[in-house]
Amino acid sequence: MVGGPGPAGPAARRLKPSTRGAVPGAVAPSWEHHAHVVSSPPFPAAAPTRLGPCSQGAMTVLAMGAYARRGLRHCIALDVGTSTVRLWTSATDTTISEPAALVRRAGGRHAVGRAAIEQAKRDGGTLVWPVRDGVVRDFFGCVHLLRLLLARAGQWYADDHPVLVGVPATATLREKKVLVAAVRRATGGRVSTVEEPLAAALACRPDWGGDDVVAVDIGSGRIEVARIADRSVTAAQRVDVDDPVDPVPAIARCVRDLTAPGTGRRRLLVTGGGAASAGAAARLAGYTGRSVTIPADPQLATLTGLRLLLTR
Repeated sequence: MVGGPGPAGPAARRLKPSTRGAVPGAVAPSWEHHAHVVSSPPFPAAAPTRLGPCSQGAMTVLAMGAYARRGLRHCIALDVGTSTVRLWTSATDTTISEPAALVRRAGGRHAVGRAAIEQAKRDGGTLVWPVRDGVVRDFFGCVHLLRLLLARAGQWYADDHPVLVGVPATATLREKKVLVAAVRRATGGRVSTVEEPLAAALACRPDWGGDDVVAVDIGSGRIEVARIADRSVTAAQRVDVDDPVDPVPAIARCVRDLTAPGTGRRRLLVTGGGAASAGAAARLAGYTGRSVTIPADPQLATLTGLRLLLTR
């Protein structure tokens, strides 16, 4: 896929619950607008993780251009997911989205992405998925995967360019360090990290004000709910999915857990591949009583936010 998300970010669509409210298990209320959504594969169960106020995170202020540097021609944004790697490079203004898979060939060569999947089907090779549950499980596999995808995007190894990579808000410090080390080894660049729900929220172009804002990132390997205040992640939970086919009730419980007291408007930003699941946004609006915003392309929301942080 060539041509990254436009500098203005994708358009957003919103769903607003009716004044009747709703409770879990009830029929979702009527909507002022219905977004077109498509079905997506089931979600694997994940162990619960809770964070208090976040002091570790990659950034404290959510603002476009926060990581832009004058005089630097090349920069890279990376969203390394369980099933898909998405990257953007300013060198060619190219966005690539490929399956996060590789096949090791004889002689030490590798095939990655869709080519790896096709080769595995054709020759019976073993597919390797270096990222599991949103974090790196195969360090050298991840390095090879990123190097080949960056070369395909026209970005070569260099030691002077900034690299901004999304990390799960509920990842441990060790997991974040492993990801940073893999990205640094693959790119040679100066690596910074941003919590994925925070980057994805930026893609929604929110007008923060005094609203109570909660972001949901529904990935194929990890689902996270994060409360955003003062343009930073103040608390986050990894969702413990009771029913892998229908994670919405579990997500709604986490959203209610992270609801902050106050009089501001309650908003819910829903991103990630699972945001396109049929009826997910409408049900979340009904279960939580929040106004729901979904970016036009929720799968690219994290990458779009990272790119906005790198460019002015």
